[in-house]
Amino acid sequence: MTTALFHSAWGPTALALGVGCLVLAAGLVAFARPRGAWLRNRLDVYGRLEGGAAAVQPAPGWQPKAERLYGATEQALEQTRAWKAAMRLLERAGSRLRPAELAYGSLLLGIAAAAIAGIVGASVVLALLVGLIALAAPTAWMARRAHRRLEAFDAQLADVLMTMASSLRVGQGFTHSLGAIVADGAPPASEEFERVLKETQLGRPMDEALAGLADRIKSEDLRFVLMSVAIQREVGGSLADLFMSVSETVRDRHHFRQKVSALTAMGRMSAYFLIGLPFLTAGAIALISPGYLSPLAHTTSGHVLLVAVAVLMTVGSFVLKKIVSIKG
Repeated sequence: MTTALFHSAWGPTALALGVGCLVLAAGLVAFARPRGAWLRNRLDVYGRLEGGAAAVQPAPGWQPKAERLYGATEQALEQTRAWKAAMRLLERAGSRLRPAELAYGSLLLGIAAAAIAGIVGASVVLALLVGLIALAAPTAWMARRAHRRLEAFDAQLADVLMTMASSLRVGQGFTHSLGAIVADGAPPASEEFERVLKETQLGRPMDEALAGLADRIKSEDLRFVLMSVAIQREVGGSLADLFMSVSETVRDRHHFRQKVSALTAMGRMSAYFLIGLPFLTAGAIALISPGYLSPLAHTTSGHVLLVAVAVLMTVGSFVLKKIVSIKG
């Protein structure tokens, strides 16, 4: 490892990237403020006492340099489509991270991974490939977390509608029925409806708050429920009975999706196995004969083959996903 670090063309560059990554991370940690400081400063204008003193004083000794960096980045990129997509992704995942924090964290992880790969002796192309994978890993993890959260919300929606119907039948209002979900429900449904209630308390109309929830969650079942409520308001009738019938429909839709998932389980497992088999084979060969795969990492033709394999595996994964998809 020492020879690869100090006598290869990539070693000094990798070492410099690693040191720079560590310095940047240390600077962000050293100059960052407590998590609540940004919110306290934003609300400080509205939280003055009668004598003019601030209701909440920021923590002494902390300089908002990291916050300034995040703020400048958001101000420069907040109107771009990619930045709005990142904000929506974090909202769907239920994360408290800001897009700037996700962006800089991904950048640090990518630089660190590329530097480590270069230090251990990987070629420039392979180190860059490792860095790109590490750069995309946090976003992919957030997307997976958002997908699981959507599945959990859809699984809870039928019970949520039953709870609302029961509350309406005993004489409570629509807002009080949402409060019952917040008080007795489980995340993510309780968290999302709590946000709806807070938005209405701040003056947003209930229809707009529920429409914002549907846009934020991207749940087809919730859109179906809201459409039913809109039709009921025009036609008339009992809202409790509507929620009871819609709850059964939503429950049937959820059971149907589960049945389709069970029927396509073999196809999904085959896809996972076919995608993971090359990596398992390469790992086994690397353990049995470490020098056998060295041409792939240290020759131009090997780099071309790696890129071709990555492209073909990506295309194959999309084809396999299309095969097992219910939408066809």
